[in-house]
Amino acid sequence: MRKRAHQGQVTVEVAILFLFVVAALVLMAIYLQRGVQGGVKSNTDSFGTQFSATQAWNSNSHSVTNENASTVTTNQNTNYQQTLN
Repeated sequence: MRKRAHQGQVTVEVAILFLFVVAALVLMAIYLQRGVQGGVKSNTDSFGTQFSATQAWNSNSHSVTNENASTVTTNQNTNYQQTLN
């Protein structure tokens, strides 16, 4: 009778130990996933602001043309800026 009770105790101890190991691995996976997602977000934020179709774009264009008897020169500068709401 004692041997059977001892084997049952060992089985319960192993099962509890297994549950603790599984729980630790699940918690580690959650924190690892959050860390990787934070790194990805940090890298994507370093590229700059995200495009939004609802934000307006302004276009400023400046053109200068010089004409002489023999040559024509044109300088054109276009500046696009996104206005943030």
